[in-house]
Amino acid sequence: MKYIKNIYLLFLILFSLLFQAQIKTENSCNATINDKFFRENQYIRLDKPWKFKIGDDKIWANKNSDDSKWENSITDEFVNSKLQKKNPQDVVWLRTIICIDSTAEHQPLALEFSSGAAMDIYWDGKLIKRYGKFAKEGEEPEYVNPILPLILNGGAAGTHLLAVRYENTEPFADQAIKGFQISISNPNSTVAVMMRQILMRGVLIQGIAFIFLTLFLIHFLSFLFYRKDRSNLLFSLFNLGMSVFLLAWFYSFETEDVKTNVQLGYISSFAGLFAAVFLSVMLNSLFGKIGLRFKILASLSIILCFLIMFPYMEFDFEKPLFIFIIISVCLEALYLVIRAIIKKIPGSIIIGVGLLFFFIILIGTVLYLIYSGGNLEVNPGNSFSEMSVFIIFIIFIFSLPFTLSAFLAWRSANDNKNLNLQIEQVKSLSYEKQQILQNQNDLLENQVNERTSELQKEKQKTENLLLNILPHEVAEELKEKGSSEAKYYDEVSVIFTDFVNFTQSSERLGAEKMLTELNECFTEFDRIMEKYNLEKIKTIGDAYLAVSGLPIANEAHAKNAVDAGLEILSYIQQRKKDTPNALDIRIGIHSGSVIAGIVGVKKFAYDIWGDTVNTAARMEQNGSLGRLNISEATYYLVENDFSFEHRGKIETKGKGAMEMYFVNQI
Repeated sequence: MKYIKNIYLLFLILFSLLFQAQIKTENSCNATINDKFFRENQYIRLDKPWKFKIGDDKIWANKNSDDSKWENSITDEFVNSKLQKKNPQDVVWLRTIICIDSTAEHQPLALEFSSGAAMDIYWDGKLIKRYGKFAKEGEEPEYVNPILPLILNGGAAGTHLLAVRYENTEPFADQAIKGFQISISNPNSTVAVMMRQILMRGVLIQGIAFIFLTLFLIHFLSFLFYRKDRSNLLFSLFNLGMSVFLLAWFYSFETEDVKTNVQLGYISSFAGLFAAVFLSVMLNSLFGKIGLRFKILASLSIILCFLIMFPYMEFDFEKPLFIFIIISVCLEALYLVIRAIIKKIPGSIIIGVGLLFFFIILIGTVLYLIYSGGNLEVNPGNSFSEMSVFIIFIIFIFSLPFTLSAFLAWRSANDNKNLNLQIEQVKSLSYEKQQILQNQNDLLENQVNERTSELQKEKQKTENLLLNILPHEVAEELKEKGSSEAKYYDEVSVIFTDFVNFTQSSERLGAEKMLTELNECFTEFDRIMEKYNLEKIKTIGDAYLAVSGLPIANEAHAKNAVDAGLEILSYIQQRKKDTPNALDIRIGIHSGSVIAGIVGVKKFAYDIWGDTVNTAARMEQNGSLGRLNISEATYYLVENDFSFEHRGKIETKGKGAMEMYFVNQI
């Protein structure tokens, strides 16, 4: 009986140890990657405690290195309690375990960092990426906040070690206290979302900034022509401040260097305060007076500038104070405009309506950018949300210019009305008084002419922009009729190019390098198309589509298309000699009829349709690397201009067997 009891106790102890070991194994994974992770495009922040140790020994990157005596901490707080008390110049090593399920073997993973330091990233003991430069290694320290995700192959099923070698000696960077953050996600969805965010930031922030810059130039020139009207000067300085504020803000998201990011932050803050002060002065000069409100605002702005210029001081209310000043200026603007409307100040309703709408959207945009960290993604994939944002953005762009135009029109009409009354009165006045009134009339007419000229210049800018988007003939038709009909072209040549193994190269070399390579190649393609009078239609991923012989008919359309294709091949061949990672290309050309025109009613896109386009794509798909493959129809048009290699009939998808030719040099 005693032996049975001992055996029972031993069994309980072993069961407890196995259960604890199982729990420890399950809890040791900071993230588990399985098929659900890829199906649902999950985004996992590695916020469970990591193992960390102060010091520097690269053997700690190995999976079999013992870290049982290392301390535990989450990544955004690990230096706050330990490193700062010892030596902030030290290197820190951090380790965590990533578990990969058998359903997710050898899948690409994306690591996203939010940091401001120098880091070496190790995966299972292998250095896969270095960010910045380490002062510990005798270099000038360079600390970065990575913009693009790090793409890696997860490997086989099981546990994998993610190790980070970390250094940050800069006292001004927030990350010197808070550490860093790291997340793991599906690279397909991550890159798509990131590209949408970059595009949204580029279109919205830069677009608004350049509109402000345009308004600055217009109103500053108006002030130079008529310096008695100070409102133009004040409004132009406000636009200048807003333009610099938005441009500095935009480029702060596009740079990885921490020092540059901090400097852009200073510029953005100063420019925002500059705009706020001059906005307050302008509105007070129009609808109020410089009083206690403005003095308080100016004093707070000076205090905030002082706090921004001395970041080492232990204050933590710069951001709340900045938000308070911006909101105060906007509330003051609303108050002044509403009060002017109530008092029935001439022109206040016209300019007030536009200003009220303009500032309401501006306040919402600025606050949204501040609290979202510059992320302009709104319900990605929701067409209704994206369309709503686009409509609001368009109204926002045109609200202020339209209001100012309406105000100028009202002022001109009012001036003309008063002028007619004066003309009626002048009949009873002396010749000298009539002459004075005539001079005044001339002055007013000159002002009207000047403002009309400015409006004509703005109209010309709009027309130039339209001509840059669409072919000249289509743009002219659009201006004259308000719409453009699709046209049938009997004889054109369509050229279709596609890079080979682009997806595999992206996974091997990284998305950033491949996007740079693609941009350089397409830029050269654009130059070649212009050289041979081809019309670029669009790019589809890594494919490039152009057409020869429209919108203006050209008898040499086939020869021009072949010349362009041969020059592209020559450029790619030379690039492969100069650049080891250059891509291979296939090119196909087919001649026939197409229909060309504008798609949709917003964000015009010029496109072509017809079986000729599909056949050109088949020529490319059935071509060979570094060769120009043309159809029989194109061959009969250029058979006397080039040498060829007859390929015979090739079976193509959906088209059957087709005669094809490789084009050699001239």
